[in-house]
Amino acid sequence: MTQPRRLALAMALLVVVTSCVVSAVTYYFATQAAPGGPLATIVTAALLGSVVAVAVVAGLARFWRSALPGVTGAADVHGGREQGLAHRTPIDGEMAQAIIESALDAFVQTDERCVILNWSPYAEALMGWTRAEAVVRSVEELVFPEAQRPVHRQWVDRFLSEASGDAAGGRYETPLLHKDGREFFAEVSLTALRRGDDYIVNAFVRDITAKRAAEEQLFQAQKMESVVQLTGGIAHDFNNMLTVITGTIEILADGVKHDPALTSIAKMINDAADRASQLTANLLAFARKQPLRPLETDVNALIDEVVKLLAPTLGRQIEIETALSDQAWPALVDRSQLTSALVNLAINARDAMPDGGRLLFRTGNFTRHAGDVEVDDLGAGDYVAIEVIDSGAGIPPAMRDRIFEPFFSTKQFGTGTGLGLSMVFGFAKQSGGGVVVDGEEGKGACFRIYLPKADVEPSDALPASEAPPPEDDELRGGSETILCVEDDDVVRAHVTGRLESLGYKVVTASNAAQALELVNSGAAFDLLFTDIVMPGAMNGRQLAQKVAELRRPLRVLYTSGHTFGAFDSSGRLGQGVLLLAKPYRKAELARMVRLCLDRAIDHMGDPIPLPYSVQEDLERFLRENPPKPG
Repeated sequence: MTQPRRLALAMALLVVVTSCVVSAVTYYFATQAAPGGPLATIVTAALLGSVVAVAVVAGLARFWRSALPGVTGAADVHGGREQGLAHRTPIDGEMAQAIIESALDAFVQTDERCVILNWSPYAEALMGWTRAEAVVRSVEELVFPEAQRPVHRQWVDRFLSEASGDAAGGRYETPLLHKDGREFFAEVSLTALRRGDDYIVNAFVRDITAKRAAEEQLFQAQKMESVVQLTGGIAHDFNNMLTVITGTIEILADGVKHDPALTSIAKMINDAADRASQLTANLLAFARKQPLRPLETDVNALIDEVVKLLAPTLGRQIEIETALSDQAWPALVDRSQLTSALVNLAINARDAMPDGGRLLFRTGNFTRHAGDVEVDDLGAGDYVAIEVIDSGAGIPPAMRDRIFEPFFSTKQFGTGTGLGLSMVFGFAKQSGGGVVVDGEEGKGACFRIYLPKADVEPSDALPASEAPPPEDDELRGGSETILCVEDDDVVRAHVTGRLESLGYKVVTASNAAQALELVNSGAAFDLLFTDIVMPGAMNGRQLAQKVAELRRPLRVLYTSGHTFGAFDSSGRLGQGVLLLAKPYRKAELARMVRLCLDRAIDHMGDPIPLPYSVQEDLERFLRENPPKPG
């Protein structure tokens, strides 16, 4: 039995009870004959009973209307039919209407055929249609994209078929259309109310476009972080193997140099090792885990050098131009990594212009203030902007958000690794800047790299480390003793052999604990050559700090295929730190060991700064202020 029927039965019972009371009162007065006679007594009793009955019924009716407003029937909250509407809106009471109109979500009411019965003010604001435009129209045709309409219809049919009792509810997410054609994502909460044989569907609609975007960004960040972790592990292990491969191939090449056939094979192996090394370096660049040596860099001069390198590489069909600002600030950046990034962008531009075209390098300054429009998550500050602009096919909008993902490529399978732009992205971010892409499909593309402006403080990297390695016939060894700490057995054996071939005495340890045992036992050595990533509770950086407490001064040369944040989280090594990145060849090993042993250090083991020279500053000043003729 429904609630209204139960209430009606209760009122009928009350009327019967009231009648019984009236009859009893009438009988009492009739038996007590009053002076006015029996007729007057009966009339008096009847009038009294009628008054009591009317009072009881009126009181019950008033209670019913005030406490149970929904029983009186469905009333149109807007005071009448809407454009010939056959149904009345089943929401009664000023409080219910006030809740709907003040709700933070849009309220839409439809019948089971999805014809709109009610449309709240917030629905007007959210979807652009006024209430007069929306009511009696199909909600599917009004706000659902065409491809989504059959899906919504099926969802509602299933929802109503599963509804039981007086009410049922559900929630789902769907794309919706604004009146102006703009698509947004919404969360829809539905409630079905039975009205006889039909249903009334009440829906609250919430715009979750920003929420979905944030979730996608979080998912993308988590995915990239997973790739970073995977990349770091692969790079470390792979670089260990490449260190042995690149080292032993040099020995093999020297042994077969009189046999042309074997020499050719050795060269192929050597070239493959170099390609694998570059692949790993690009992965580390994307993961922002490569060790950086930022220096105060004249970007204009560096671009001039890159253009000279690219001219014969890109071919005559590509016209290279420059528009370098005389006012461009120096950038604090790793020079070799910036060169690689510009070369990658140029090669990418060349592939976008198979029939030839124009490639432009442009520089300028950019300052972002705290209240300015956000640009690729750049913080407030001064930046040097480097633009690489091509006249190629451009980038479709659908691909623009993916071009920096690792291994994503629009080229044919086998023609590229998909890591070039990823390397540029990771390098710019790790350097404290960013990279954005502009352009329209068919109208070329513009890649803009933002790099932090250099401070006047001296660089924390040694200029000597930027010098090109000497040739093999110029390798310098020595007779000093080196404590070599390396956890990989094969790499440790290989490095020991290379160092001994250079004349050094080598003491080895497989981890930090063994190295400390040797130090505590009094083992003499002139240089600590340690891997950074090692098993156990102590990495190479922590080992060096512990040994430095026991041996002053201490010379340290680090090596690793991936630092894993052992130094600065941004990848900067710090002042005076020397790192031999894996994989390395014998010439690089000899140069860095000799550099570490020969440079002047103080009693704490820190390098003593070399005399300052104004020659570089003088040359820069002359370039910026050329003497006037005459």
